[in-house]
This record gives sequence, C-alpha cells and structure tokens, in this order.
Amino acid sequence: MKRIQVFRAGVLATLIITIIGSVTGQQGDTSKAPESDATKLVYADFQSLQNGRPVSKRGGLTRLNKYAQNMANQPQIRGLENADPPSPAPARVTDQDTAAAFEYELRIPNEWAGVNLEVFGQPEKDGKLLADDVSGYKFITMRIFAKGPRQIRVELITWGQGHRLESGYPSAVFTVSPGFNTYKLKLDSFNQPDWATQLDFKADVLKKLTSVTVGVFCDKCRIENGTVVVDNIAFEK
Repeated sequence: MKRIQVFRAGVLATLIITIIGSVTGQQGDTSKAPESDATKLVYADFQSLQNGRPVSKRGGLTRLNKYAQNMANQPQIRGLENADPPSPAPARVTDQDTAAAFEYELRIPNEWAGVNLEVFGQPEKDGKLLADDVSGYKFITMRIFAKGPRQIRVELITWGQGHRLESGYPSAVFTVSPGFNTYKLKLDSFNQPDWATQLDFKADVLKKLTSVTVGVFCDKCRIENGTVVVDNIAFEK
C-alpha cells in the first residue's frame, strides 16, 4: 500500500505554498479576511499562531480529527509536527495571508472513514467551552484549496451545551473545484443524518455553536491521499 510521507511542518508548509502558488494567480482574491462587522463574523482567518499552531480569530484551538469503521486501518493525517492534540500546519498563502493545512491518507478496508480540521471559535474559560450565537446569520463562507478530494464536508458542532452527541451533527457537503476558491453555503442547507439524535437546529446548534469542522470522508472507501488548505471561515448575513 502506498503510504503518505511524514513531513516536518516547515516542509509541509513549503509544499503547500508551491501547490497554491500555481493557482493563486489565477484566482485573484487571496487577501486576508476583512474584520468582523455588523453583517459578518470572521470565525477564523488563521493569522495568529500559538506555539506554532494556527488558532481561530479569537484564539480558539484548532485540531485534527480522524475516524473510521475499521480503526485497524484508520486514516493517517499530517500537520504541525509533534503537536498535541494534532494540529494543522500554518501555510503562508501570500505575504499577508496565512492558512491552516493538512495532508491525509484514507485507507482500506473501511466502510466509512474521514479526517477533519476542527476550529473552536473561542478559547476555553475555566475549563469549559464557550459557545457563539450565530443564529442571526444565513451563510457560512470559507476559502479552500483541495488536492485529492472531490468533496468537502462541513459540520456545525455544539460540545458541552446540553447534548451528548459524539457524531451526527448538522453538516453540508459540496464539490470542490480546482484552485483556491471561496465557497458560500446556506446554513439552512445543513442537515443531520437520519440515524442521529435530532437537534433543534437553531436553538441547539446555531445559538450554541462551539466549533466548525472542515474535512474529507469516504463511504465504501478506496485508497485516497491529498492536501487540504482552509482559510477565512466566516458567518455572513
């Protein structure tokens, strides 16, 4: 089986810059996300680092997660070297813009598997996660470069806010295009899988949002590896 190379954070970031460099000139807008205003909440622009780890706009943790039906062949994921918990690597997109990046490999046999970047909107306070009320917004936007996956899944998560779901949070799936592009998703397009405990989307999730995940996944998996770069996650009215 072809295995993904283990990259040091600096090498990973350099590789990502090389990949992005070939497409950013074609895409135009690679500037930093604008500051939050009355119509926009900039959730994560990854301009700040803490101990080398990209953090959200207000200093919330970022981490890399993986899951699989067959954990004996669990996905492999690479980001910032020796980070605990696993972290995306910072990737310089332009002189003024930094993104969060990771490499992955999905392995077989697996009925389902995936990896994702989880971004917490705020740092913990007194050991507890702080929630954001984003119920007044209609869209979530983000810039993504993806080499390998054809689709990306975004989930809206509410940890420790009165519900104990381990999985099955509201999500949306979209097809990615070549290059580093901005994607805009309607919040009312997010749905939970039928098997999950159903939540009140506005009251239980949008009013109590603790994190957002952006990742890749597979059903009836095949071997797949690639690179994902995420930047400028925002909620918009």
